[in-house]
Amino acid sequence: MSHKLNRERLDVRIETVAISDPGTARELNEDFFGYLSGEFGYLFVVCDGMGGSAGGELASKTAVDTILEHFSDVPEFYTPYKELQAAFARANTKIRQIALEIPAYEGMGSTAVAALVMDDQLHLAHLGDSRIYLMRNRRLYLVTKDHSLVQAMVDRKKLKASKAANHEKKHIITKALGPRETVTAEVSAPLKLYNGDILLLCTDGLTNEVPEKQIRSILKKMPLEQAAQALVDAANKNGGKDNITLQLVSISGITGLPLGYLDRNPVHKPHKYQNLMVWGLYALILVLVVVLGYISFRFFF
Repeated sequence: MSHKLNRERLDVRIETVAISDPGTARELNEDFFGYLSGEFGYLFVVCDGMGGSAGGELASKTAVDTILEHFSDVPEFYTPYKELQAAFARANTKIRQIALEIPAYEGMGSTAVAALVMDDQLHLAHLGDSRIYLMRNRRLYLVTKDHSLVQAMVDRKKLKASKAANHEKKHIITKALGPRETVTAEVSAPLKLYNGDILLLCTDGLTNEVPEKQIRSILKKMPLEQAAQALVDAANKNGGKDNITLQLVSISGITGLPLGYLDRNPVHKPHKYQNLMVWGLYALILVLVVVLGYISFRFFF
C-alpha cells in the first residue's frame, strides 16, 4: 500500500510517501505506519510488530493508532518531549491491555519510531531497532540508535561496529512497546530542519537487506515516490526475508543551509577535545593580547 500527502502548514511544506510490503518470505505483514497533521505540526510513525500469528500485526497497528490518537488531542501549547513520552506510554498500556484480555496475544509487542515536525524543528522518539535517517546535503545520517543486544555490545566495546550487521543475535531487541509494564521512549533534543532535508523512517526489513550506501544512492538520484518503491524493490531483491515498511518525508519552504555549513551528524554533540581546542584558542588569543599590550606599553612609555 502506498499513500502520498501534500499539505502546507505555515511556511513549512511537507511531502511524504509511505509503503509497507510483506517481503518475499512472509505472507503476513506485521509492520504498520501512519501519519497525522494538525495545528500541532506533522507526525509520522512506523512500527514493527512481534509476537507471531496476528499478535504482531495487531500490536503494530495498535501502537500507530494510539500514538496518532494522542496527538489528535494535544493542547494548543504543548511540550513535544512530554507528549511523545505520553503517547508511547499510552501505546504500551493499550498493547498490554489487549494481551491480558486475549490469551492468544500474550507476549505481543512492537518497535516504534516517530518523527514530529513542529514548524522547522524535528523531534524524534523511538523504541527498538526500527530507525530514522536524515538525508541532508547529499549525505545520509542515522539519527536513532538501535535498542538491541548487538548495539549494546558495540557500545560496551565487546563487538566491532563493522561486525554488528551480520551478528547472529542482531534480531534481539532490548526495548519495545508491550513486553514490560512501563516503558520510557528515547526522545531526542530538537533538531533544526532545512530546505531539502529528507527523513526516512523504516523497519529493519529494509536496513537488514539494503546497506546505507545503497539507500543514500537511491535517495540522491530519484524523486520521493520513485525512491520509496526503489528501496522496497532493493530489499526484496537482496532477500526480502522480513516485512519492509518505510516513510519518506521531504522538507521545503523554510530556510536553506547556513553559509559555510559543515556536514556532521546533527544528533552528535561536539567531542570534549573539540571544546578544549576552542577554549585553548581563546586562551591563546588572550595571552597574545596581553603580551602585545605589554610590549606596546613598554615601547611608548
